[in-house]
Amino acid sequence: MPRFGLWLQLACGPLFVCSTALAQPTSGARAHFAQGVEQAELGDFDSAAANFEEAYRLSPHYAVLYNLGQAYSAIGKSIEALRAFEMYLERGGQKVAPERQDEVRQLILMSKKRIGYVAFEIEPPEATLMIDGRAIDRASLRVPTSLIAGIHGVAMTLPGYQTFVGSVNVEPQKIVSLKMKLEPAPASAIPAPLDGVPIGQIAVDSALPEINVLLDGTAVERVGKEPFLAPVGRHRIRCQRDGYERLDLLVEIHEKGIARVHCDLTPARELRAAETGFVSFKIDQSNAEVLIDGRRIPSSIRLSAGLHAVRIRCLGFVDWTRTVTARPGFPETIVVQLTPTPEHALETARTANKRRTLAYVIGGTGIALLGTSAALYATNNGRYRNWAAHGDTGSPDLQTALSIQRQDDAALGVAVVGGVMLGYAVISWLSSR
Repeated sequence: MPRFGLWLQLACGPLFVCSTALAQPTSGARAHFAQGVEQAELGDFDSAAANFEEAYRLSPHYAVLYNLGQAYSAIGKSIEALRAFEMYLERGGQKVAPERQDEVRQLILMSKKRIGYVAFEIEPPEATLMIDGRAIDRASLRVPTSLIAGIHGVAMTLPGYQTFVGSVNVEPQKIVSLKMKLEPAPASAIPAPLDGVPIGQIAVDSALPEINVLLDGTAVERVGKEPFLAPVGRHRIRCQRDGYERLDLLVEIHEKGIARVHCDLTPARELRAAETGFVSFKIDQSNAEVLIDGRRIPSSIRLSAGLHAVRIRCLGFVDWTRTVTARPGFPETIVVQLTPTPEHALETARTANKRRTLAYVIGGTGIALLGTSAALYATNNGRYRNWAAHGDTGSPDLQTALSIQRQDDAALGVAVVGGVMLGYAVISWLSSR
C-alpha cells in the first residue's frame, strides 16, 4: 500500500510548520492535501491525484510530488508518475533522506518499465497528429513520444487529404517507429476527425485473417486486429474477402469508447478449383480437434485461397495455433506435434515415475524369485547326487525321490514366476521412459 501524507509527516514540528527554508503551505493547499491523503487511503486515487495537483499548484512544495507520483502510479499514469518522482528528487535535493531517495529511485525504475516510445514520421509535416483523441504539438515530435505500454489509437488529418486512422502497439522501454503519409482525399472520403471533434475506436474481431474493412465505403488501414479511430456517431462497417460472402453491419461510436464488431464471414457457396487450395494435417494425437477460422473441420479440407487461422486443440495439450496459406494447385500436408500442458506433463511424469517404481519392485521380486529358484535347484541337486549314490549301493528310497522331484518342480515354478515378473518389469520400465 503506498504511503501517503508525506507532507503531513515532515519531521519539523507541528502540522505544516517547517523551517523557514521550506515554503509555507496556504490553508487551501493544506485542505486539498489532507483531502487527497484521505481519498488515497480509501482507494479513490483519481480524486486524490486531483487534490494533490491543486495542493501543489497553490503551494509548490517538493514533498507533495511524492504523494502525487504515487497517486498517478495507482491510476496507471506512469508517465506523469515518472515526472513527479523525478521532480521530487530534483527539487528536494539533499532535504530528502537517503533511504527515501533509494525508494523513489526504485519507483522511477518501475514507472519506466511501463513506458514505451514512438518515433513518428508524418507527411505532410503540417498535418495534425492525434493520439487517443488528443492533438499532439508538432514541436514535440522532434523526439520520440512517450506513451504507456499498450495499444493506442492514432489519427492524422489535414484538409484536402484522406484521414489516416489506425493504432500503434507501444512496447515497454522500446522505441517504435511509425511512418504515416496522407493521400489526397477522394470524393467519398469519410469526414476527418479534426481537433475538437469527438472520436472513438472500432475493434473488428474476426477469426478469419486478412479481411478487408470499409468504414462508410472507405477502406480502413488496419494493423492486425488493433482498433482504429472513427468519428462519434453511427457508421456502416463492411467486412469482405475473396471467397466469402460480404457482411454489412451498423455500429454506434461513442466518445473515447471502443465499439467491438464481430465479422464472422461465411464461405461462398461455389468456388472454382482455381480459387481453392487443399490442406491436410497429420497430428500425433488421434483425438485432437481441428478448427480453421473458428470452425471445426476435418483434418483434410479444401479452403479458399489465402491465409487461414488454424487452431488444433486436445485435452491435456497446449493449443497449436498457426496461420496457413491455401494455394491453388499446391496441396500441403502439415505435421503437427502437440506439446503437453505443464499440468499434463507433470501428471505424465508422476505416472511414469510410479510405473518405474513399480517396475523396480516387480523386477526386484522377480530377481529374488530367480535367486530362490537357483538356490532350491542347487540344494536339490546335492540331494539328488546323494540319493543316486545310495541307489548304487542299495535299493533307492522312493520317498526321497518324490521329495526331490517336488522340490525340482517348485524351483521350476518359482523360476517361471520370477522370469515373468522380471520380463514385465523390463517392459514397464521401457514404456515409462
